[in-house]
Amino acid sequence: MRLFLNRLSVLAKRSLINPAMYVMSGVIIIMALLVILVPAKETSIYIPVAVLNEDSSEDTEAIVDEICTMNSIFHFYKVDDEDEIYKDLASGKANTAYVFPKGFAEHLTASGSRYDIRQISTPASSFVFLSREEVFRNFYAYAARQIISDTFAARGYEVDAHDPKLKEIFGKYMDDDFLFALESVEGSVYNALTRSEKVPIPLYKFAGFFIFTAALLGTLAFLNDQDNRIYLRFGLAARIYLGLIQVAVFTFPATIVSIVCFIVSRTEFSPLHVILYTLLVTLISFVAGTVMTLLPLRTARSKIFSSILPVYLILSFLFSGILMDLTNFGTALRTLSRLFPPSMF
Repeated sequence: MRLFLNRLSVLAKRSLINPAMYVMSGVIIIMALLVILVPAKETSIYIPVAVLNEDSSEDTEAIVDEICTMNSIFHFYKVDDEDEIYKDLASGKANTAYVFPKGFAEHLTASGSRYDIRQISTPASSFVFLSREEVFRNFYAYAARQIISDTFAARGYEVDAHDPKLKEIFGKYMDDDFLFALESVEGSVYNALTRSEKVPIPLYKFAGFFIFTAALLGTLAFLNDQDNRIYLRFGLAARIYLGLIQVAVFTFPATIVSIVCFIVSRTEFSPLHVILYTLLVTLISFVAGTVMTLLPLRTARSKIFSSILPVYLILSFLFSGILMDLTNFGTALRTLSRLFPPSMF
């Protein structure tokens, strides 16, 4: 224990010269404060789309009501006039808008009709074409029934476009699998337009990378002592103990800082997980340092390791999951990421 405390004291003095540990500790603490202080943000569950119905027919009213009450990633809502549309588009309340003109239902199936649905959007509007698919699918069944009714009427046969059998035939293809429906959500319609959520801050990923970096710095210190023949007078068991202590004194402060930050920020993470991860990377780093001491090299091992270390740390950062989601990687890259312990955290 006395040796461990002595090495911690030496580490503190070294850190004053090379403050990498303090810098990384500061980063973890700042991120923990961000987790605590950054307020939850109200984000929209839907893609909002305004709908203006200028047609007073019963059929158009039914279509608009169905659009505005369906369970979809698009939230269609009614507006009273075009001024409200432009106001909502300008403020960002609406992503795009659709206008059902007067006589829409009556002239829906007419060739060359100018009674089509009008779309209003800004250059910044997104999902324009996707929302159009949602709108069109809702009056497709009505248009198909109306065309059949008009075709039969031209040949002297009367067919009721509102016949439940026709509605069943042309409706089931739409109802079986809605293109943008969220069928897994309970209820027919969402009850709220927004939800409160925090901006994800990958504190635990930074902590994993921090602890591993500290372990590698401990390995570098271990190799430096080995090059200076500090362990020459000790037996094998004593060398192993001294090597582990050298690596452990670097990972110990990083682990304490990480655990405290997790507890203070109430991040859902087990301190036991942090400790087990620390033990794992300590062992990996010590084994890597021991292998370096056994290699028949004439150059100082610490110099070779210090030249490799920056490249390996950059790759460890990339494969830690801080910048990229590892689940999106292919099989080959996911397998490669296992060579970098921060990906396990």
